[in-house]
Parts: sequence; C-alpha cells; structure tokens
Amino acid sequence: MKRFTQRTLISTAIALATFQAHGAGFQISEHSASGLGRAFAGEAAIADNAAVAARNPAAMTMFDSAQVSGGLSFIQPDVDASVDSLNGNPGSAVPNTTSEHSDVAPDAIVPYAHYVDPINDKMAWGVSVFSNFGLSTEYPTDSVGAAIGGQTELVTINFAGNFAYKVSEQLSLGLGVNAIYADAELKRQYGGLYTSLGASSPSDELAYLAGDGWGFGWNVGGLWEFDENNRLGVGYRSAVDITLEGDYRGSSTAFVGKTGQTVPGELELNLPDIFEFSGYHGFDQWALHYSVMRIGWSSFQELRATSSAADCSRLGIEPGVCLQKDEKWEDSWRYAIGATYFLNNNWTLRAGYAIDESPVPDSHRTLSIPDTERHWYSLGATYDSGSNWSIDAGFAYLNGDDVKGTEVEALPGNNSATYEFTAGGDAYIFALGANYSF
Repeated sequence: MKRFTQRTLISTAIALATFQAHGAGFQISEHSASGLGRAFAGEAAIADNAAVAARNPAAMTMFDSAQVSGGLSFIQPDVDASVDSLNGNPGSAVPNTTSEHSDVAPDAIVPYAHYVDPINDKMAWGVSVFSNFGLSTEYPTDSVGAAIGGQTELVTINFAGNFAYKVSEQLSLGLGVNAIYADAELKRQYGGLYTSLGASSPSDELAYLAGDGWGFGWNVGGLWEFDENNRLGVGYRSAVDITLEGDYRGSSTAFVGKTGQTVPGELELNLPDIFEFSGYHGFDQWALHYSVMRIGWSSFQELRATSSAADCSRLGIEPGVCLQKDEKWEDSWRYAIGATYFLNNNWTLRAGYAIDESPVPDSHRTLSIPDTERHWYSLGATYDSGSNWSIDAGFAYLNGDDVKGTEVEALPGNNSATYEFTAGGDAYIFALGANYSF
C-alpha cells in the first residue's frame, strides 16, 4: 500500500492539470471544444468530430475517414466561501468565530484527445484520453474551517478503447473498455479547533492523506438514424470503484502512539455510472439538439480511509479507521438544449443552455465540496478549412447559486464542533480544439 515515490510519465502529465469540477458533484464535461459551445447538448447523437466516442461509441460508424481531435479547456472559477460560525457542544471549548475566503477553487487547464478510424462501411474503432471527474479546492491553512475545508484535490484520467458496428442502415451499436487512473490528496489543519485540541497554531497539520490507483469499467451506446438529418443516441458508462493506495498521517495515528508518523493506508473511491439520451434534428441551415443525463451519484456515500489497527484509530474508538466522512449523495440529472447554425461552407456557429442539478442533499453539504446547482450559457464556432482540418472554439459561463450548509466534526471525548457556512460562485470556461481527417 505504499504510495509511489516516483511518478510515471502518465501521472506526471496528469499533474500538469489540476481540476476543479464544473459538472454537478465533481464531474468534468470538458472533453471537446465544440461540445462546450453548445453546453454539451446532443453529445450522444452529434458526430461532428472524434470526441463523440467519449459519449457514444456507436456514433463512430458515421465517419467515412479517420480523424484525430484534440484540445484544451481553460477553466477560471470564481468561488467564494465563508465560515459563518463555529460552535462546540458543552465540554469541547470551541470558540464562536468566523472567516471569509475568495477564490477557493484554482484555475485549471483540461486537455483531451480522441481518435476514430473506420474499418469499413460497417465497423469502426477508436481511442480516447480525457477526464470525467476531478476536484480542487484550497482554503488558507489558518482558516477557521481548515479542519473541514483545508486543501482537497482529485485528478482522474480515462484511457478508453471503443468499437462500433452498424447493424442496419439505421441502427448502430458500440461498446468500449476504460482504464481510469486517479490521484488524490487531502490536507487538513486545526483551524478554529487548535486551542480546544491542544495545537500550537491554526496552521498545524491535523490530517494528511494521499494515494493513487487504477479502476476499470465499460461503456455501451446506440445510435438510431431516421435519416441524415434526424437521429437519436444513447450512451451508458459503468460505475467504477478505485482503491487509492498511499499514505496517511494525522490525529488518528496519535491514538495508537504514532504521533507525527506516516502510515500506509487506502481509500475506496466510488465513481458513478452515467446514462445519456440525446437527439439531433437538422432543418436547412440550422439544427436543434438536446440531452438528458443521469449521473448515479448515490454510489458516493462516504470517504473512508483505512489501515491496520496498529497504525490508525479514529478518535481512539475505531481501530483501523484513519478518516471517516459521510457524504450521502443522491443521483442527479442534467438537461441541455442547443442550436447549431451552418453559416456557410467554412463557418458553423452554435449556442446552448444547460441546468446541472446538485447531487448533494442540504443535510450533507460540506465545505470541501460546496456543491450547488449550475446554469450553463454557452457559445461556440467552428472554422472548416475546406480541406482536412478544422478549428473549434467554445465559451461557457456557469452560474451557481449561493448555498448554506451545516457540517459537524466529531472530536475526542464524545464532543463535536458545528460549522455553519455559505458557499457559491460562478465559472468561465474557454476551449480551443483542432480536428484533422486523413
């Protein structure tokens, strides 16, 4: 269970991009610049470039030549949070105090790459590298809420291989396999609890957890083409469980006489399944497209890091448990609608709107993932050179509601601390991509 001390070339590349989630929960949608420009409406039915393989492998049968697509999304979040109060139950000696923080989510660059190659007029295969999930929040080490906020980072990368077969003139089916690498790091400081827990300053380390690992899953899809201008698509991506193996140190080691020592540990990360239904309908120079997506966030019920009983004991009463945090998320839905206008042979314009429901119930909202419902407003364009290459650009403004939450942190001696907090904000996403057919 020892964490790698030397990163592979793959994880080094991943480390260049730290992600702040911009779908509900900690989902990432930025797998194509063209998709961003329409708020990812109709993604399982639109095959305007090779990125469609990430949402519906069956649509690869629509390609009559090989194509490679790649690009970058730049994400600029504007997320603020405040701890409105911190109170302890009788005997815990926690003061009533507050703190305010701006820009708790850092900027990020999210890359993607896709390749589709038709074998003949009935079969096609492809590979993709992208991310579906990620998160990064950073609170100051001396924040009042550092014990529950601190610094949290999750990076994932999905390596996918897909195959599609055209059953008839109208029906295509596809399937794929996925290998997902995940790297996570969590840091917590005493913050406003430092006097009650005997630390010398708010910035003293309360807990550190880091680990990485691999998980494997599958995906399937179907495409029904009524004619060249009207089609429906469905895609399903399986849930994936990843065991992150790595290191832990913190208050739970102190209870077994290993104060300040680093011990091996592991954490089970449960990534949700995703189902999407999409439609595309063309009318002369423009088209209408839409998507309905269900994300199975009910699989994310807790964060639980474990080790041997000799290395960890949470609060001195749970041997073998280093960290435990209930999440209790629920399944969520995303609805998107968009329009495309084919201006001429070189230029395509698009726009879209989406609403992203939050999977976090009010009773379990946390400062480390202050999730909220999001509204997407998107614009985009494609320039086609008329030969083998094209350029995609997209922009999206994400508006999130301010939400309030209550989080209770268990303390030794059957005591607890209660945090009242407010969080919310917006985000701006810019994407640029290129496609080459050969």
